[in-house]
Amino acid sequence: MLYHTIQKKLQQHRVFFTVNATERHLNDTQIRIHRSLKLEPYTAFLQGNHLWSMGSFSYSHSVLPITTQMGRYCSIAKGVSVLGIRHPLEWATTSSSTYDPNFSIFQSFLEDQKLDSKDFKVRQLPQQQPEQGLIIGHDVWIGANCVLKRNLNIGTGAVIAANSVVVKDVPPYAIVGGNPAKVLRYRFSTEQISKLLQSQWWQYHFVDIQNLDIENIDDFLEQIKALQSRLSIFSPKTLQFSELL
Repeated sequence: MLYHTIQKKLQQHRVFFTVNATERHLNDTQIRIHRSLKLEPYTAFLQGNHLWSMGSFSYSHSVLPITTQMGRYCSIAKGVSVLGIRHPLEWATTSSSTYDPNFSIFQSFLEDQKLDSKDFKVRQLPQQQPEQGLIIGHDVWIGANCVLKRNLNIGTGAVIAANSVVVKDVPPYAIVGGNPAKVLRYRFSTEQISKLLQSQWWQYHFVDIQNLDIENIDDFLEQIKALQSRLSIFSPKTLQFSELL
């Protein structure tokens, strides 16, 4: 859909959407959106023409697949990319000419040779992993220039070091890095991680928790537990695909 048809709705919903941090989209820019879109306010897409499901207080300087599901308080740096489909390693060639004759470079050759693409033998790729999309939990930080395998699940609180190549799911509160990325350490102890996940502190807006001692994890856990009975869960209106039509 075209940017000018959804610009006002995005602005009203407090979604910040730009080509990059300084340039704006043109009115006739084609925006890619998936039907599963669920978008909370106070989010920012600072690169490219993709919109995906994103929770409040998250932002991305990278273009991720439109099927991505991202939680709240996430920080995505520049240059993060997601791998495409798996080419057939088992065949004599990995070239997509064997299974995708409609690709422009192959189609133009067939046309120039006056060949009918219907006569072209199209092979079925080896079975691919079911497409579930990239799932990113809450409070995830992905460093610059990371490469992510398709269909990953990146747990809440995880940190991915810059320039990493991530081919496996990332556990909650793990710090991973390298090529291929491995768990370097966990941000907190097993007990602390369990309490953080149980607290679901990301349900609240940042003003509610600004006076808690975030620099001391044990104090923070005690304070959020004591405060939760008096806090209201932050439940903003979610913007969905159908509302952008």
